[in-house]
Amino acid sequence: MFILSHSGKQHSYHTAKSLNDLGVLDTFYTSSYVTNAFLQKQIEKRNNTYWSRRYIKGLPGGKVNANWRFEIKEMALRKLQGKSPAAQLAVYNRDVNFDHFVAKRIKKQHHQKENIFWGFQGSCHATLKKAKELGLTSYCELATAHVVSAKQILGEEAKLHKEWAHTIDNLEFPDYYERRLVEEPHLATKAIAASSFTKSTLLNVGIKEENILYLPLGFDLDYIPYLEKTSTDIENRPLKLLYAGTVTQRKGIKYLLEALKELNTKDVELHIVGGIQGDDAALNQYKGLFHYHPPVSQQELFEMYDQFDALVLPTIFEGFGLVIVEALAAGLPVITTPHSIGPELIVNDENGYIIPIRDIEAIKGAILQLREKNESDFLNMRIKSRSAATAYSWDNYTQRLSKVMKIGQ
Repeated sequence: MFILSHSGKQHSYHTAKSLNDLGVLDTFYTSSYVTNAFLQKQIEKRNNTYWSRRYIKGLPGGKVNANWRFEIKEMALRKLQGKSPAAQLAVYNRDVNFDHFVAKRIKKQHHQKENIFWGFQGSCHATLKKAKELGLTSYCELATAHVVSAKQILGEEAKLHKEWAHTIDNLEFPDYYERRLVEEPHLATKAIAASSFTKSTLLNVGIKEENILYLPLGFDLDYIPYLEKTSTDIENRPLKLLYAGTVTQRKGIKYLLEALKELNTKDVELHIVGGIQGDDAALNQYKGLFHYHPPVSQQELFEMYDQFDALVLPTIFEGFGLVIVEALAAGLPVITTPHSIGPELIVNDENGYIIPIRDIEAIKGAILQLREKNESDFLNMRIKSRSAATAYSWDNYTQRLSKVMKIGQ
């Protein structure tokens, strides 16, 4: 039986549900989850999109050990200050305190050697140590790539473009937190990688290949509208490009904007949807090249996809890049880099383009190739984009998880 532990949310609710559906979930420890079925129904009646993200249908509250006290400070600071340094520090402290709590719980309640502990990057250091002491098999999952590679790649980026350096997250951590990020995969029996890029960063820090499990994430396929179009008028209007997510040089925004400078804005139209990391001084240098839209809810973004022709995410450092799969599911070809899940889904010139990081000419070239497509070819790209994404539904994730963990075999 699996003891799953994650401070925060990410995709861990879905992992817990998959394990429960497979009949192997003992307990899911987390910092926040609405366990009461009556409260869940009230949230649904009121159509509250904030609290509805704090539980998942099909995962009963009786299997969840929710500990809101570890997350309250972070939630309050995010409400008052947004992505402030104080709010980020609260996240680090949440992870550490939650981790020590779970370590004590598995020592007291889950000492059977047949149990398996599964923790998530950043919030499982002490528990992995305790699991080893108790003789439990343990897994450490990395949703992003390893911190050593993050420091190297993003550190280079900060030096290359100092005016954008303040927009780069996942670069600086308190010493105590960075140590746990470095050590956690080494403490586990096996590490779990969400993409080939994540796997490569684990290999780079000395994790043996046989000790790495490859398990890509899933996404909410049913929530993303997809229209089978018979016409797009693509040849008679500007190509509408979307950049969705935090505006940060971690996602290569400068390279995209530089590519746009060399393209005719009558032929190409860029829309940026998302919050701006740090101040907007560097972004303002490119005014007139793009249309900016403030952050929207996840469901609002899903419904916006159909307004665009393609997603461009020339990311420098991404563990997975959920927006890539979501955009493909909506029928958008995607231009992205190998530092994401992109290579696993995208076939060049069929449903998008994989381009090297930091390559302005490659971005420009991929955009021009899209721009030159006739309507028939473009409609075919939409179909192939959707088809590639469907393999990454949460139902398919459950099947992959079962195979990777050899459940029922």
